[in-house]
Amino acid sequence: MKQEPKGALALVLLGAMVTGLLATVLPFMPAEAQAVFVARKVIGRVHHQIESQQTGKPGYDIATVLLDVPADRLYLFVLDHARKNKSVRVTMEDPASRRLQVHEGDRSVTFTVVPVTDHVSHLVIAGTAGHNESSTTPMVVGIVMRVCKEMGKECSLG
Repeated sequence: MKQEPKGALALVLLGAMVTGLLATVLPFMPAEAQAVFVARKVIGRVHHQIESQQTGKPGYDIATVLLDVPADRLYLFVLDHARKNKSVRVTMEDPASRRLQVHEGDRSVTFTVVPVTDHVSHLVIAGTAGHNESSTTPMVVGIVMRVCKEMGKECSLG
């Protein structure tokens, strides 16, 4: 029977101990770490949804994206750009919930920034058009893509 060197046995034992330790610690990883793992898979992927116009009610166009930017920084960035945009007027600001709304004619766009972790945020942009206005789809998707570009983030339609 071949005898293993003492060093090899020590490595096997060390490996078994590390594996056992990981098996007991990993199930208790903080939810934030798990959220970061999931978020990294979808950061920069822009999602778009349309709710068709119903009789007498405007339809909604929604675009969302996860960005690796702190929520307060993202909210202030969007607010600053909205204030500087002369073609829209800011009609609602709520820094506590990181929401703002702008209007351009009969169209309105609501921005909501939701923190996922300390460094990852979910940007939701919902647009509605008045009865005689065209869809806000190009507007909301364009805004998301512009925010990504101006913040130096790579985004793509998902």
